[in-house]
Amino acid sequence: MCVQQNYGGSAKRLLVAPGHLMRLMRLTILLCCVAGFTAAIRPAVAQTLPSFDSGYAAYERGAYEMAHDIWLVLAKRGDVDAQFNLAALYDNGFGVERDVKKAALWYVRAAARNVGPAELVLAHILRSGEVGTPDDEQALRRLRSAAHRGSAEAQFELGVAYDWGIGVTQNYATAAIWYEKAAAQGVAEAKYNLAILYDEGLGAPKDHAVALAWYREAARGGNAMAENNIGILFEKGLGVPQDYAVAVNWYARAAKNGLAIGQNNLAIMFHLGHGVARDFKMAARWYRAAAEQGEQSAQNNLGLLLANGLGVARNFVEATQWFLLAAGGPDNKLALRASTNSRDLAAQLAGDQLAGVQAAVDRHNEVLAAALKLVAKRKIPLPATTQAMGHRTVTAQRLLVALGYYEGAVDGLIGPLTLEAMELARRKEGLNVAAKISDEFISALSEVHAKRSMH
Repeated sequence: MCVQQNYGGSAKRLLVAPGHLMRLMRLTILLCCVAGFTAAIRPAVAQTLPSFDSGYAAYERGAYEMAHDIWLVLAKRGDVDAQFNLAALYDNGFGVERDVKKAALWYVRAAARNVGPAELVLAHILRSGEVGTPDDEQALRRLRSAAHRGSAEAQFELGVAYDWGIGVTQNYATAAIWYEKAAAQGVAEAKYNLAILYDEGLGAPKDHAVALAWYREAARGGNAMAENNIGILFEKGLGVPQDYAVAVNWYARAAKNGLAIGQNNLAIMFHLGHGVARDFKMAARWYRAAAEQGEQSAQNNLGLLLANGLGVARNFVEATQWFLLAAGGPDNKLALRASTNSRDLAAQLAGDQLAGVQAAVDRHNEVLAAALKLVAKRKIPLPATTQAMGHRTVTAQRLLVALGYYEGAVDGLIGPLTLEAMELARRKEGLNVAAKISDEFISALSEVHAKRSMH
């Protein structure tokens, strides 16, 4: 009985093309929705303008129409966060009829004021062709702009573009640079892809020890592929002493996180008794979990257990079903073996049994296709707070408004009114920092705001 090993070490880098599933599902990087600044503004301003935070509070409690009305007033006045959130409402169809074209218009306005998340969404929309025809060149320009403005997801996706040669000349060294930038901001997928470059010797000499270090970093961020590949390094003894027990531990982590390749590799360890007592029942359990997700080798291996009655009751009908599914998989050599296995068993089945097997195979493939189609949709952002946007000038302006020093538009532009308000706040509040857009100045304003909020 031949067990098909499918480590997943040959799995390519996580590939992103505006939220589409290419070869592997990737975790999405969501904009955090955290509480924003709340404070009374000057009475004169409060009489004429609603606050951005009141719009966010309305959004959080599900009063989408109210949030829309508040942000529309502010967006028209130039509030960039309101422009982005208004676009997100139209993009999701929250409180309004879904309108991607209208959403794109507001994303464009926000992007013009250096809102990185808006640039990233526009890149996705341009590439998908949801508004007009697909435009890869403009999509790449937007993606590059968002990456340079500090968007971690954009940096990761730009790394992918260079990694795979999507719209640019393939360059692994440049891909690594962008992956490192995204990794520094905590993107686990970027850490994983860096590990793969070192693991496979792409753009740099092959170095399993460095790969292991990056895999560990990605695994700390919950990346199941990294957990699986650490298991591979220990099972094969690559860059570390061979240790089946440690490999089993890492495969188990990946398996419990739902990774099909990890489930298959864990099943193989139980099947062969490597690093753990041989247990066909446990092997069948994990093969089935992976097989149901479409893992080809797990489908074939589960078929073998069912055909031989190992760990499960012998069942030629179900075994034939899994062999047929494996025969339609991407690995041609494995597909040929599975096809041979299915023919051998099919000869022992009655006509109505064969018809039932084919119907089951068709249903399984339909379910997987529907799941892939769902995952392939563009990720639509949710409205976010000023803090989540990460635009320092806007953050400072929002604080200055809350403290009563600024009445201009929260537009992200450092004009005379903003500079005057910053200097006035510095003098009036006795701040011991320069009146310029910096982390120190914003931190000082935040402390003043927090103290006022307590009284």
